[in-house]
Amino acid sequence: MPESFLSALARPGVRATWLACLFFAGFGCLIPFLPVWLEKAHGFSGSQIGMVLAIGGFSRIIAGPLTAAWADGRRDRRAPMFLFAGIMTLGFGLLWFVNGFVAVFVIVLLMDVAFWGFVPVVESALLRLTKYGWPRYGLARGLASAAFVVGSSAVGMLIDRFGEWAIWGWLFGISASLIVASAWMKPEPVAGDREAPFLQRFQSGIGMLKDRKFALMIFSAGLIQATHSYFYVAGTLIWNNDQQLSSTLAGNLWSVGVVAEVGFLIFLARWTERFTPETLILIGGLSAIVRWTALSMLPPVWALFPLQLLHAGTFAATFLGGVRMTQALHGDERTPTAQMIYMALASAPAQALTTLLSGELYEYLNITGRGALGYLSMTAVAVLGTGLAWLLWLRRDAVVPAGVAKAA
Repeated sequence: MPESFLSALARPGVRATWLACLFFAGFGCLIPFLPVWLEKAHGFSGSQIGMVLAIGGFSRIIAGPLTAAWADGRRDRRAPMFLFAGIMTLGFGLLWFVNGFVAVFVIVLLMDVAFWGFVPVVESALLRLTKYGWPRYGLARGLASAAFVVGSSAVGMLIDRFGEWAIWGWLFGISASLIVASAWMKPEPVAGDREAPFLQRFQSGIGMLKDRKFALMIFSAGLIQATHSYFYVAGTLIWNNDQQLSSTLAGNLWSVGVVAEVGFLIFLARWTERFTPETLILIGGLSAIVRWTALSMLPPVWALFPLQLLHAGTFAATFLGGVRMTQALHGDERTPTAQMIYMALASAPAQALTTLLSGELYEYLNITGRGALGYLSMTAVAVLGTGLAWLLWLRRDAVVPAGVAKAA
Protein backbone atom coordinates (compact mmCIF):
# COMPACT_ATOMS: atom_id res chain seq x y z
CA MET A 1 0.00 0.00 0.00
CA PRO A 2 1.41 3.42 -0.93
CA GLU A 3 2.54 5.50 1.99
CA SER A 4 0.14 8.29 2.91
CA PHE A 5 1.22 11.93 2.83
CA LEU A 6 0.87 12.26 6.61
CA SER A 7 2.93 9.12 7.16
CA ALA A 8 5.64 10.49 4.88
CA LEU A 9 5.71 13.71 6.89
CA ALA A 10 6.20 11.69 10.07
CA ARG A 11 9.42 10.07 8.86
CA PRO A 12 12.39 10.80 11.14
CA GLY A 13 14.40 12.19 8.21
CA VAL A 14 11.58 14.55 7.23
CA ARG A 15 11.22 15.80 10.81
CA ALA A 16 14.96 16.40 10.99
CA THR A 17 14.82 18.27 7.68
CA TRP A 18 12.03 20.55 8.96
CA LEU A 19 14.04 21.26 12.11
CA ALA A 20 17.14 22.05 10.05
CA CYS A 21 15.22 24.30 7.65
CA LEU A 22 13.72 26.27 10.52
CA PHE A 23 17.08 26.67 12.22
CA PHE A 24 18.86 27.79 9.06
CA ALA A 25 16.10 30.28 8.28
CA GLY A 26 17.14 31.89 11.56
CA PHE A 27 20.82 31.50 10.78
CA GLY A 28 20.22 33.27 7.46
CA CYS A 29 19.20 36.31 9.48
CA LEU A 30 21.72 36.01 12.31
CA ILE A 31 24.96 35.85 10.32
CA PRO A 32 24.50 38.72 7.84
CA PHE A 33 22.28 41.01 9.90
CA LEU A 34 23.27 40.64 13.57
CA PRO A 35 26.15 43.14 13.06
CA VAL A 36 23.71 45.54 11.36
CA TRP A 37 21.23 45.23 14.25
CA LEU A 38 23.94 45.76 16.87
CA GLU A 39 25.18 48.85 15.03
CA LYS A 40 21.82 50.44 14.16
CA ALA A 41 19.63 49.44 17.13
CA HIS A 42 22.20 49.42 19.95
CA GLY A 43 24.96 51.72 18.70
CA PHE A 44 27.77 49.14 18.75
CA SER A 45 30.99 50.13 16.98
CA GLY A 46 32.78 47.78 14.60
CA SER A 47 35.26 46.97 17.37
CA GLN A 48 32.47 46.15 19.82
CA ILE A 49 30.70 43.97 17.24
CA GLY A 50 33.90 42.04 16.66
CA MET A 51 34.42 41.74 20.42
CA VAL A 52 31.03 40.24 21.23
CA LEU A 53 31.22 37.77 18.34
CA ALA A 54 34.82 36.86 19.15
CA ILE A 55 34.18 36.27 22.85
CA GLY A 56 31.21 34.14 21.83
CA GLY A 57 33.65 32.05 19.83
CA PHE A 58 36.10 31.76 22.71
CA SER A 59 33.33 30.75 25.10
CA ARG A 60 32.40 27.89 22.77
CA ILE A 61 35.84 26.40 23.45
CA ILE A 62 34.60 25.62 26.96
CA ALA A 63 30.87 25.30 26.30
CA GLY A 64 31.28 22.81 23.41
CA PRO A 65 33.04 19.96 25.24
CA LEU A 66 30.94 20.55 28.38
CA THR A 67 27.72 20.40 26.35
CA ALA A 68 28.92 17.28 24.52
CA ALA A 69 29.69 15.53 27.82
CA TRP A 70 26.34 16.65 29.27
CA ALA A 71 24.41 15.49 26.17
CA ASP A 72 26.16 12.09 26.21
CA GLY A 73 24.64 11.53 29.64
CA ARG A 74 21.05 12.34 28.68
CA ARG A 75 18.46 9.69 27.86
CA ASP A 76 17.18 11.55 24.80
CA ARG A 77 19.16 13.10 21.93
CA ARG A 78 16.68 16.00 21.87
CA ALA A 79 18.00 17.36 25.18
CA PRO A 80 20.54 19.80 23.68
CA MET A 81 17.90 20.98 21.20
CA PHE A 82 15.61 22.06 24.04
CA LEU A 83 18.52 23.60 25.93
CA PHE A 84 19.79 25.77 23.07
CA ALA A 85 16.33 26.72 21.76
CA GLY A 86 15.26 27.74 25.26
CA ILE A 87 18.35 29.93 25.75
CA MET A 88 17.80 31.65 22.40
CA THR A 89 14.11 32.32 23.06
CA LEU A 90 14.71 33.68 26.54
CA GLY A 91 17.60 35.81 25.34
CA PHE A 92 15.75 37.45 22.47
CA GLY A 93 12.78 38.04 24.73
CA LEU A 94 14.98 39.89 27.22
CA LEU A 95 16.53 42.02 24.49
CA TRP A 96 13.18 43.71 23.96
CA PHE A 97 13.49 45.23 27.42
CA VAL A 98 17.19 45.99 27.92
CA ASN A 99 19.59 48.63 26.64
CA GLY A 100 23.20 49.47 27.33
CA PHE A 101 26.36 47.84 26.07
CA VAL A 102 27.02 45.50 29.02
CA ALA A 103 23.49 44.05 29.24
CA VAL A 104 23.16 43.56 25.48
CA PHE A 105 26.69 42.16 25.33
CA VAL A 106 26.00 39.45 27.93
CA ILE A 107 22.69 38.39 26.39
CA VAL A 108 24.00 38.32 22.80
CA LEU A 109 27.00 36.34 24.03
CA LEU A 110 24.75 33.62 25.50
CA MET A 111 22.59 33.49 22.38
CA ASP A 112 25.63 33.31 20.12
CA VAL A 113 26.87 30.27 22.04
CA ALA A 114 23.40 28.69 21.81
CA PHE A 115 23.00 29.36 18.08
CA TRP A 116 26.37 27.88 17.24
CA GLY A 117 25.85 25.04 19.69
CA PHE A 118 22.72 24.09 17.75
CA VAL A 119 24.76 23.64 14.54
CA PRO A 120 26.43 20.27 15.35
CA VAL A 121 23.18 18.99 16.88
CA VAL A 122 21.28 19.71 13.66
CA GLU A 123 24.04 18.42 11.40
CA SER A 124 24.44 15.13 13.27
CA ALA A 125 20.66 14.62 13.35
CA LEU A 126 20.50 15.05 9.58
CA LEU A 127 23.39 12.66 9.02
CA ARG A 128 21.88 10.03 11.30
CA LEU A 129 18.21 10.22 10.32
CA THR A 130 18.62 10.52 6.54
CA LYS A 131 21.15 7.72 6.24
CA TYR A 132 18.71 4.94 5.38
CA GLY A 133 15.58 6.66 4.10
CA TRP A 134 14.15 9.62 2.23
CA PRO A 135 15.22 12.37 1.97
CA ARG A 136 18.88 11.61 1.41
CA TYR A 137 21.41 13.76 3.22
CA GLY A 138 22.39 15.90 0.22
CA LEU A 139 18.77 16.89 -0.46
CA ALA A 140 17.97 17.47 3.22
CA ARG A 141 21.07 19.61 3.80
CA GLY A 142 20.47 21.46 0.54
CA LEU A 143 16.92 22.32 1.61
CA ALA A 144 18.29 23.60 4.92
CA SER A 145 20.68 25.85 3.03
CA ALA A 146 17.78 27.01 0.87
CA ALA A 147 16.03 28.05 4.09
CA PHE A 148 19.09 30.19 4.83
CA VAL A 149 18.39 31.96 1.52
CA VAL A 150 14.78 32.54 2.53
CA GLY A 151 15.89 33.98 5.84
CA SER A 152 18.53 36.36 4.45
CA SER A 153 16.38 37.58 1.54
CA ALA A 154 13.17 37.97 3.56
CA VAL A 155 14.86 39.81 6.41
CA GLY A 156 16.66 42.13 3.99
CA MET A 157 13.30 43.18 2.55
CA LEU A 158 11.73 43.48 6.00
CA ILE A 159 14.55 45.78 7.14
CA ASP A 160 14.02 48.08 4.16
CA ARG A 161 10.32 48.30 5.01
CA PHE A 162 10.15 48.16 8.82
CA GLY A 163 13.64 48.98 10.06
CA GLU A 164 16.30 47.05 11.94
CA TRP A 165 13.94 45.69 14.61
CA ALA A 166 12.63 43.29 11.96
CA ILE A 167 15.86 41.39 12.67
CA TRP A 168 14.85 40.92 16.31
CA GLY A 169 11.30 39.85 15.42
CA TRP A 170 12.50 37.23 12.96
CA LEU A 171 15.07 35.73 15.35
CA PHE A 172 12.69 35.67 18.32
CA GLY A 173 10.00 33.92 16.26
CA ILE A 174 12.45 31.35 14.91
CA SER A 175 13.85 30.61 18.37
CA ALA A 176 10.41 30.00 19.86
CA SER A 177 9.45 27.80 16.89
CA LEU A 178 12.57 25.68 17.39
CA ILE A 179 11.25 24.60 20.80
CA VAL A 180 8.11 23.28 19.10
CA ALA A 181 10.11 21.65 16.29
CA SER A 182 12.39 19.94 18.83
CA ALA A 183 9.38 18.52 20.62
CA TRP A 184 8.09 17.18 17.26
CA MET A 185 11.28 15.16 16.75
CA LYS A 186 10.92 11.52 17.73
CA PRO A 187 12.63 10.64 21.01
CA GLU A 188 15.98 8.94 20.39
CA PRO A 189 17.73 7.13 23.22
CA VAL A 190 21.42 7.91 23.60
CA ALA A 191 23.59 4.84 23.18
CA GLY A 192 26.85 4.32 25.01
CA ASP A 193 27.80 4.50 28.64
CA ARG A 194 25.45 7.14 30.03
CA GLU A 195 26.29 6.02 33.54
CA ALA A 196 29.93 7.06 33.20
CA PRO A 197 30.91 10.05 35.35
CA PHE A 198 30.67 13.47 33.72
CA LEU A 199 34.44 14.00 33.87
CA GLN A 200 35.06 10.69 32.14
CA ARG A 201 32.68 11.59 29.31
CA PHE A 202 34.38 14.99 29.04
CA GLN A 203 37.84 13.41 28.82
CA SER A 204 36.59 10.92 26.24
CA GLY A 205 35.48 13.75 23.96
CA ILE A 206 38.75 15.66 24.31
CA GLY A 207 40.61 12.40 23.70
CA MET A 208 39.38 12.34 20.10
CA LEU A 209 42.23 14.73 19.30
CA LYS A 210 44.67 11.84 19.78
CA ASP A 211 43.63 10.71 16.30
CA ARG A 212 46.14 12.69 14.23
CA LYS A 213 44.10 12.52 11.06
CA PHE A 214 40.99 13.80 12.82
CA ALA A 215 43.02 16.58 14.46
CA LEU A 216 44.56 17.63 11.14
CA MET A 217 41.14 17.58 9.49
CA ILE A 218 39.39 19.75 12.07
CA PHE A 219 42.15 22.37 12.16
CA SER A 220 42.49 22.64 8.37
CA ALA A 221 38.72 22.81 7.86
CA GLY A 222 38.35 25.09 10.87
CA LEU A 223 40.83 27.62 9.49
CA ILE A 224 39.27 27.58 6.03
CA GLN A 225 35.78 28.08 7.46
CA ALA A 226 37.13 30.84 9.73
CA THR A 227 38.12 32.88 6.68
CA HIS A 228 34.44 33.80 6.34
CA SER A 229 34.76 35.92 9.48
CA TYR A 230 35.58 39.24 7.84
CA PHE A 231 32.71 38.69 5.43
CA TYR A 232 30.35 37.96 8.32
CA VAL A 233 31.48 40.97 10.35
CA ALA A 234 31.91 43.55 7.61
CA GLY A 235 30.60 42.16 4.33
CA THR A 236 27.12 43.68 4.52
CA LEU A 237 28.50 46.91 6.01
CA ILE A 238 30.98 47.28 3.14
CA TRP A 239 28.24 46.69 0.60
CA ASN A 240 25.95 49.20 2.31
CA ASN A 241 28.47 51.89 3.21
CA ASP A 242 31.30 51.64 0.67
CA GLN A 243 29.43 50.41 -2.38
CA GLN A 244 26.06 51.99 -1.57
CA LEU A 245 24.06 48.80 -2.06
CA SER A 246 20.59 48.49 -0.53
CA SER A 247 19.83 45.96 2.19
CA THR A 248 17.64 44.09 -0.30
CA LEU A 249 20.52 43.73 -2.76
CA ALA A 250 22.87 42.79 0.06
CA GLY A 251 20.45 40.08 1.17
CA ASN A 252 20.18 38.86 -2.41
CA LEU A 253 23.96 38.66 -2.72
CA TRP A 254 24.07 36.53 0.42
CA SER A 255 21.41 34.38 -1.20
CA VAL A 256 23.50 33.87 -4.35
CA GLY A 257 26.25 32.32 -2.26
CA VAL A 258 23.85 30.02 -0.49
CA VAL A 259 22.12 29.09 -3.76
CA ALA A 260 25.52 27.88 -4.93
CA GLU A 261 25.83 25.93 -1.69
CA VAL A 262 22.34 24.45 -2.15
CA GLY A 263 23.06 23.42 -5.72
CA PHE A 264 26.32 21.81 -4.67
CA LEU A 265 24.72 19.81 -1.86
CA ILE A 266 21.58 18.74 -3.72
CA PHE A 267 22.92 18.09 -7.21
CA LEU A 268 26.63 17.43 -6.76
CA ALA A 269 26.86 15.72 -3.35
CA ARG A 270 26.47 12.23 -4.85
CA TRP A 271 28.86 13.08 -7.69
CA THR A 272 31.53 14.25 -5.23
CA GLU A 273 31.58 10.82 -3.62
CA ARG A 274 34.20 9.93 -6.21
CA PHE A 275 36.53 12.37 -4.45
CA THR A 276 38.07 11.86 -1.05
CA PRO A 277 36.98 14.16 1.80
CA GLU A 278 40.56 15.45 1.88
CA THR A 279 40.25 16.61 -1.74
CA LEU A 280 37.04 18.49 -1.00
CA ILE A 281 38.66 20.35 1.91
CA LEU A 282 41.63 21.27 -0.29
CA ILE A 283 39.26 22.64 -2.95
CA GLY A 284 37.62 24.73 -0.25
CA GLY A 285 40.94 26.26 0.75
CA LEU A 286 41.92 27.17 -2.80
CA SER A 287 38.49 28.73 -3.37
CA ALA A 288 38.92 30.86 -0.23
CA ILE A 289 42.23 32.25 -1.44
CA VAL A 290 40.63 33.38 -4.72
CA ARG A 291 37.39 34.69 -3.18
CA TRP A 292 38.77 36.90 -0.43
CA THR A 293 41.59 38.29 -2.55
CA ALA A 294 39.10 39.37 -5.20
CA LEU A 295 36.68 40.94 -2.67
CA SER A 296 39.53 43.03 -1.23
CA MET A 297 39.64 44.93 -4.53
CA LEU A 298 36.04 46.27 -4.24
CA PRO A 299 34.93 44.63 -7.48
CA PRO A 300 31.95 46.04 -9.42
CA VAL A 301 28.48 44.78 -8.57
CA TRP A 302 28.32 42.42 -11.54
CA ALA A 303 31.50 40.68 -10.33
CA LEU A 304 30.09 40.16 -6.83
CA PHE A 305 27.64 37.57 -8.13
CA PRO A 306 30.22 35.10 -9.56
CA LEU A 307 32.42 35.68 -6.51
CA GLN A 308 29.51 34.69 -4.28
CA LEU A 309 29.22 31.46 -6.27
CA LEU A 310 32.61 30.50 -4.83
CA HIS A 311 30.74 29.87 -1.57
CA ALA A 312 30.16 26.41 -3.04
CA GLY A 313 33.88 25.87 -2.55
CA THR A 314 34.77 27.93 0.52
CA PHE A 315 31.86 26.59 2.57
CA ALA A 316 30.09 23.64 0.92
CA ALA A 317 33.11 21.63 -0.24
CA THR A 318 34.95 22.20 3.04
CA PHE A 319 31.83 21.38 5.06
CA LEU A 320 30.98 18.22 3.13
CA GLY A 321 34.55 16.94 3.29
CA GLY A 322 34.67 17.48 7.06
CA VAL A 323 31.28 15.85 7.68
CA ARG A 324 32.14 12.79 5.60
CA MET A 325 35.49 12.30 7.28
CA THR A 326 33.97 12.70 10.76
CA GLN A 327 31.29 10.14 9.95
CA ALA A 328 33.86 7.71 8.56
CA LEU A 329 36.17 8.06 11.56
CA HIS A 330 33.62 8.01 14.39
CA GLY A 331 30.33 6.46 13.17
CA ASP A 332 26.76 7.41 14.11
CA GLU A 333 27.10 7.21 17.88
CA ARG A 334 30.18 9.39 18.28
CA THR A 335 29.62 11.82 15.40
CA PRO A 336 27.57 14.33 17.49
CA THR A 337 30.36 14.48 20.08
CA ALA A 338 33.02 14.68 17.35
CA GLN A 339 31.12 17.54 15.71
CA MET A 340 30.95 19.44 19.00
CA ILE A 341 34.68 18.88 19.60
CA TYR A 342 35.38 20.19 16.10
CA MET A 343 33.22 23.24 16.70
CA ALA A 344 34.70 23.88 20.15
CA LEU A 345 38.40 23.22 19.72
CA ALA A 346 39.07 24.04 16.07
CA SER A 347 36.25 25.99 14.44
CA ALA A 348 35.35 28.21 17.42
CA PRO A 349 38.89 29.33 18.34
CA ALA A 350 39.78 30.03 14.72
CA GLN A 351 36.55 31.95 14.14
CA ALA A 352 36.93 33.80 17.43
CA LEU A 353 40.42 35.01 16.57
CA THR A 354 39.57 35.95 13.00
CA THR A 355 36.34 37.62 14.12
CA LEU A 356 38.18 39.69 16.71
CA LEU A 357 40.77 40.60 14.10
CA SER A 358 38.02 41.42 11.62
CA GLY A 359 36.22 43.81 13.94
CA GLU A 360 39.39 45.70 14.86
CA LEU A 361 40.65 45.73 11.27
CA TYR A 362 37.36 47.00 9.88
CA GLU A 363 37.21 49.70 12.55
CA TYR A 364 40.71 50.87 11.57
CA LEU A 365 40.34 50.63 7.79
CA ASN A 366 36.78 51.98 7.59
CA ILE A 367 37.92 55.41 8.79
CA THR A 368 39.80 55.89 5.52
CA GLY A 369 37.19 54.15 3.37
CA ARG A 370 39.43 51.13 2.74
CA GLY A 371 37.46 48.53 4.69
CA ALA A 372 37.59 46.01 1.85
CA LEU A 373 41.36 45.61 2.24
CA GLY A 374 40.65 43.66 5.43
CA TYR A 375 39.72 40.68 3.25
CA LEU A 376 43.44 40.18 2.61
CA SER A 377 43.83 39.06 6.22
CA MET A 378 41.42 36.24 5.41
CA THR A 379 43.52 35.36 2.37
CA ALA A 380 46.48 34.87 4.70
CA VAL A 381 44.45 32.58 6.98
CA ALA A 382 43.22 30.67 3.93
CA VAL A 383 46.80 30.05 2.84
CA LEU A 384 47.57 28.51 6.26
CA GLY A 385 44.42 26.37 6.21
CA THR A 386 45.12 25.24 2.66
CA GLY A 387 48.63 24.22 3.69
CA LEU A 388 47.20 21.99 6.43
CA ALA A 389 44.64 20.66 3.94
CA TRP A 390 47.51 19.74 1.64
CA LEU A 391 49.18 17.76 4.44
CA LEU A 392 45.84 16.06 5.09
CA TRP A 393 45.46 15.30 1.39
CA LEU A 394 48.84 13.56 1.39
CA ARG A 395 47.42 11.16 4.03
CA ARG A 396 44.23 10.46 2.07
CA ASP A 397 42.76 7.01 1.59
CA ALA A 398 41.80 5.82 -1.86
CA VAL A 399 38.18 6.30 -2.94
CA VAL A 400 36.36 2.97 -3.10
CA PRO A 401 33.69 2.84 -5.87
CA ALA A 402 30.18 1.89 -4.78
CA GLY A 403 29.70 -1.88 -4.58
CA VAL A 404 33.45 -2.60 -4.42
CA ALA A 405 34.83 -3.89 -1.16
CA LYS A 406 38.09 -2.59 0.25
CA ALA A 407 41.06 -4.80 0.07
CA ALA A 408 42.04 -6.41 3.34
